[in-house]
Amino acid sequence: MMSPFYSCNTKKILPSIFFVSVLLVSFAERNENLCIFRKGVVVFETNADTIDSIAVQGGIITLYDKARTILYNTPQESADSILFLPPVPKADILDIMFQDNGSATDISPMANPVHKTGLPNNLFSNTYNRYISQFNNPWASTGSSYYRIDYEDNARIKNALANGHTLEALVCANYSGTIADKEAKYFTSHQSGGTGLMVCTKAKGKSKKTELTFLPSVSTNGTNSWKYTPSGIEPVSGQFYHVVGVWNQEEGTSKVYIDGQLKNTVAAAGDLHFPTSGCNWFGIGADPASSTTANMAWNGEVVFVRIYDAPLNANEVKSLYDRVEILKTQNTKSLVHDVYFYSGMNVTANSTYILYGQGFEKGDNILFTEIDNPGNHFTVSPNIDNLPEVKFLLPEDLTSGLYRMVVQRDNLRQDIGTNQLNVVKILPQGAQVIAHRGFWTKGNVSQNSRASLRQAFEDNYFGSETDVWITQDDSLVVNHDATLNNVRLDASTYEQVKDLKLGNGESIPRLREFLLMLKSATTQTKLIIEIKTHSSAARNMAAATQTVNLVKSLGLENHVEYIAFNYGICKKIIELDPHAVVGYLCSSASSVKTPQELHRDGISGLAYTLDIMNSYPDFLSQAQALGITTKVWTVDATDKIINTHNSGYDEIITNYPADAQRIYNYYLQNR
Repeated sequence: MMSPFYSCNTKKILPSIFFVSVLLVSFAERNENLCIFRKGVVVFETNADTIDSIAVQGGIITLYDKARTILYNTPQESADSILFLPPVPKADILDIMFQDNGSATDISPMANPVHKTGLPNNLFSNTYNRYISQFNNPWASTGSSYYRIDYEDNARIKNALANGHTLEALVCANYSGTIADKEAKYFTSHQSGGTGLMVCTKAKGKSKKTELTFLPSVSTNGTNSWKYTPSGIEPVSGQFYHVVGVWNQEEGTSKVYIDGQLKNTVAAAGDLHFPTSGCNWFGIGADPASSTTANMAWNGEVVFVRIYDAPLNANEVKSLYDRVEILKTQNTKSLVHDVYFYSGMNVTANSTYILYGQGFEKGDNILFTEIDNPGNHFTVSPNIDNLPEVKFLLPEDLTSGLYRMVVQRDNLRQDIGTNQLNVVKILPQGAQVIAHRGFWTKGNVSQNSRASLRQAFEDNYFGSETDVWITQDDSLVVNHDATLNNVRLDASTYEQVKDLKLGNGESIPRLREFLLMLKSATTQTKLIIEIKTHSSAARNMAAATQTVNLVKSLGLENHVEYIAFNYGICKKIIELDPHAVVGYLCSSASSVKTPQELHRDGISGLAYTLDIMNSYPDFLSQAQALGITTKVWTVDATDKIINTHNSGYDEIITNYPADAQRIYNYYLQNR
């Protein structure tokens, strides 16, 4: 077994010749290697039996073999530690090292190009002595920050994967409260096939939990056939896990290891089924959705990912984990934790910036250093009276750039990541925030539930969107889909649907309940009512009529707005209430109405997707000129939320209203 004597901190080695010759004889196990580490990376490795001695003289570390020939030498300050460890397999397909400037490099023999999307936050880890990547994507949603390694036309990678392979990753999930029951992917190449490491849903879990999982697609008939290999381990937020997935074609098995221990084996006979064309790329931080987009995104840290052109055995996997475990023993306690911020925002000199975190103390400073111009740096003294908010004043001579942020406390430092600051003279207006189907992404709350509406009210967003159907007996019920628990709402009576349950145990709400909650709430939040498109024009008109009449009967005309995909519904609402605020929803180019058409028909707003608005770049200015309110939906990726705020839209509909509101508040408070 490994001994504490195996670790030598090079900063403490005395300048004496033949320092560890006795150490090697006494403590090195058979077949162990001597490893010299620099920033978490082995820069030299050889079998301990080949070494006669190590000398440190004049600040130089020198290794000699049995013939007293120099094997290796390096300045003492460039080596962090000397360790004796079992040999490990070499990642011959992919071995990712994250860099301080936000990029990533493949240090495997294949040297695959690594492409970056968005602004992953790379920060230096004292524990692992290397830069790690922190992803702040909304959990399991659209990927705004991730890395991509393309192998669409790389026969070497495809052949290597096809004959059996091993994936390795060291990861940490970040979430608050209960982990969402969704697939989230930190290192995958999935799209109707492929392979990858991820977190599965409860339905696929070995212990019916959201578990760390290996998932290859393997079949004997050339079709996609997922071989879920869950570990039984649900990731704890903030805890790092060493995850290894092994597909052994010869054995016909798929195995998953957590922290060096085999957790599950499932049958996986046949051939690897690759993803659809355009999606033959590995995503780090998100999963391929197309040739240019990613989804099922990760929120948390990734220390490294690797691919081996072989199914590793249990001893080899254990040796990989031993390398991780030995670094954990050198852990330095963090000064601060749970730090996050919105990289890429527009800022102004002398404005009050806010990041969020815990553990900050009076007297802490934050040093900003521009990555591409280290001579450009400044230090701020934050106000921490209202944690997790950490406020400070940006300097008067601030320039745009990507800055590394380091917390300083006495003689201690901690890297907290990189932040792209875009300096402008005047901050944008920002878009007011509408919680999509209520604020349901916080805690164990279902979409369109009473709890999601209550949370939106508590946070005082501009609006909370909800969806309305009319039953056969003209009752108005709230649900997004046309069916709930396989019961079609508009084809049923209220008696038939009233006991249907949402995911959080609530019964299906009635619109009247939502309106009464609004009437009694001390909130500025409006209810944004989407009237769904029903099976016939007659039922559309009935839904519109009943909804408007209900709102009027409760005296809430000034506290609601309406949206609908069906243009006839929009026009009917205006007929029933000429002063109503109505927005036309659109996600398809074939259904687009120009701002002039909307204005002609008395419809005061449009609610289009970002794709539609980008396809018609003149619509925004035309709408503004006509007094047409512009909503965009559903905007979840952080970079797109920021861009929406910057672009001049009036309102943003999002599943992550807390993030959107913080950005809006910054613009509002500093304008």
